[in-house]
Amino acid sequence: MTTITYGREAVRNEGFSMGPGLIGRVRSYLARSRAERQLAQLDDRLLADIGVKRSEISRMVWGS
Repeated sequence: MTTITYGREAVRNEGFSMGPGLIGRVRSYLARSRAERQLAQLDDRLLADIGVKRSEISRMVWGS
């Protein structure tokens, strides 16, 4: 069993048949979705404090 730590979350590869690539992509998608929702809930003043405009949230999170 391999354990990899990302920040506060630990990802364990326990021999899942689809491989760690699929699990990693799903976890990344879920984390990005959560980050986008959380940023969207902030008011414009707080977004300005961290240097993000409301129109840039999606691009900043997803990189597109």
